[in-house]
Amino acid sequence: MKLKLAHDSLIRGRQYLSVPFMRANGMTKPGLITLVGKDGVKWKVNLKEEGSGSALCLGTGWKEFAKANGLKTGDYFTLESAWKNEIPMLSLVNTESASDRKERGESSKAMEKERSTDTSSIVQNRVVTLALETKDVKACTLNLPSEFVTAIGIKKLGKITFLGKDGMKWWGCLLSGNGSVAVGIGWRNFCEANGVKLGESFSLVLINEEEDTGPIFKFCPNSGN
Repeated sequence: MKLKLAHDSLIRGRQYLSVPFMRANGMTKPGLITLVGKDGVKWKVNLKEEGSGSALCLGTGWKEFAKANGLKTGDYFTLESAWKNEIPMLSLVNTESASDRKERGESSKAMEKERSTDTSSIVQNRVVTLALETKDVKACTLNLPSEFVTAIGIKKLGKITFLGKDGMKWWGCLLSGNGSVAVGIGWRNFCEANGVKLGESFSLVLINEEEDTGPIFKFCPNSGN
């Protein structure tokens, strides 16, 4: 699977993976997984499940692996399945920086196609990971990444529904196509009631979109909190 090192991957120590690829290779069970670097060195990295299986990511150990193999923000890299003695392994077989791509003279159209491929994993997962930040709580807003809004095809502004545990619901209003959502003064209480405190992360999984309700997201606290 070909991935791109997102701007916050090394900051948060997480790298999201292609769920279809991981399922096809039988690597969906949370726990330790082995990553093999370009030099053949093996690293134990934690494979985490988020959004009730809608997303899979590399956690503890990923940042160290990425740095040891010279990966930088914006780099493209390829991981191949390499099972050995019933042990799940992913091998780093290729890396490519943005400058390398430009030097090869790739057209802007080709670059755009790659960016489209990047967002395709978001479409497949229908999930985005955010954090409950003080500035957003004070402003009573939630900011969805604009590329996520575009990728999942939300075009209509207006009502958004969040589903928490035990049937708990909260409503917001999508104010613009850039992902700004008004969530009201009770948003922090809703998050805390669902296990997320200030500074902690959570995932929103798009589970449905209907004319009368608008987009419906499942609110999922992340296990790493």
